[in-house]
Formats: sequence, C-alpha cells, structure tokens
Amino acid sequence: MISPERLRTHVEALTAHGPRFEDLAGVPACLRYITEELSAMGLAVRVERYGGELHQVNLVAEIQGGTSDDAVELCAHWDSVEESPGADDNASGVAGVLEAARALRDAELPARTIRFCFFGGEEESFLGSKAHMAHITPRTESIVFEMIGFTAARQRFPGELAGVVDPPERGDFIALVADEASQGLLARFAGHLEVPGLPLVLPGFAREVAMRSDHVPYWNTGRRALLVTDTADYRNPHYHRPGDTADTLDYSFAAGVVAAAVRTVAELAQ
Repeated sequence: MISPERLRTHVEALTAHGPRFEDLAGVPACLRYITEELSAMGLAVRVERYGGELHQVNLVAEIQGGTSDDAVELCAHWDSVEESPGADDNASGVAGVLEAARALRDAELPARTIRFCFFGGEEESFLGSKAHMAHITPRTESIVFEMIGFTAARQRFPGELAGVVDPPERGDFIALVADEASQGLLARFAGHLEVPGLPLVLPGFAREVAMRSDHVPYWNTGRRALLVTDTADYRNPHYHRPGDTADTLDYSFAAGVVAAAVRTVAELAQ
C-alpha cells in the first residue's frame, strides 16, 4: 500500500529549503534527505559524480538481483529550476521513487537487480542521466517519473499530437510515453494502473514533443525507457514557477501511479 500521506511528507521535506539548483541551500538538504531515507530502509546509497560541483551528483540504491547482472530501474530527477521549489517538478517523482523503494525492499530476491536512481542535472540537458549511461548494461530498462502529482479540471495537448491521440478534456490521468522499442514497458505499466492513464507510443514525426526528461539518454542509446508524467505545463500552471508548492498536489493520484510502478518493477525483476 502506497501512502499518500508519506508522499506528501517527502514533498514537503524536499521543498522546505527552496529550489534545488546549483549552490542553493535546497541542494545539500535534498541530497541529505534522500540519503537518510534510503539508509533508514537498509539500502546502501552510491554516489555517482559527473562533475566537481556539489550539485553534479546522482544518488543510486539497489536491491541486488540473484541470477542476472541486468537491472530494472525506477528513476526521478531531484533538481529543480532556480525560480521554483519544484514540488511537482520533480519532488513528486523523488517521493514516488522513495516510496516504491520502501514497498520493494522486503521483496523476495529478484532475478534482476532493482535500481533506484535520483538524477541531478535534468534541468541542464539531462547531464546526470547522460552520465549514468556509462554505469549500466545495454539491456537495462527504466521507468522515469517526471511530475506525477498534479491533476486539473482542464488539459492541453501539443499540436503535434493532433490526430495521434484523442485528448481528454480533464487533467486527471497519468501519461505513459514510450518510443517503439519501449512499448512492452508501456503495456506492462498500463496493465497495473488503477488511476486513469493515457498510453502513447510516439510516432517518429512527433518524437521531439517528449524529449524533455531523463528518459531521453536511454532512448538515444537504444535502451528501453518509459516516461511517466502528468504532462507538466500542458496541465500544471505552476510549472517552473514559484507556485509549484506541496499544497497544490493530488497525493492520492500520485499514490496510485506509484503503486502501479511497484507492481510493474516487481514483475520485470522476476
């Protein structure tokens, strides 16, 4: 059971010190919080540095697999833009990965390693996830949480998707976005959803619409990755603004998304 209350507690803690950007106070507070939460679960935290600055860091924890050096990952970026406390973008994703780790930590020994990744530098052209590619096998599969906590009465869509999807009018669904190679991940995740979902396999001509988060380095290196998102500024008016605060999110909705991720990761790791 994924707790909406615990998700909110995480988001409030992650946003309490302001934006998580470069040398601002929110960065060390966030990194310390993630590390302490994972350590309290009994998970060892590995630091992946991709530069010499404090903020140029990924945090990684694993549940080791028993029969394979391959892995399935659940990921979110911990950084925000300078102007925003980043509750939805992307403290919501970080909170989701933390609660998924809590739910999966006591599972039976999986065949594949389950890896929890917290990337820096997403707001700087995905620098953290790009660097992470050097640490993983070509067969690694990833689910990327990019804003999973906002619902709204109205929903917009990019014009490039006209005719590709029948857009819902309400922003009460989670979008599951895959390239052609990642359709299997999409199908598995969609099968476990208990909140409304919008599955979308991007046609080649519309690919650039979704090249905005940490799934991009996976796709660009031929790896399978699924983007899980509330559609960002197509729904959330607080995107990259000071108003992206913890009190604007729908934590029951987010809990439903995380629960589906837990079931999907457990299935993939068998």
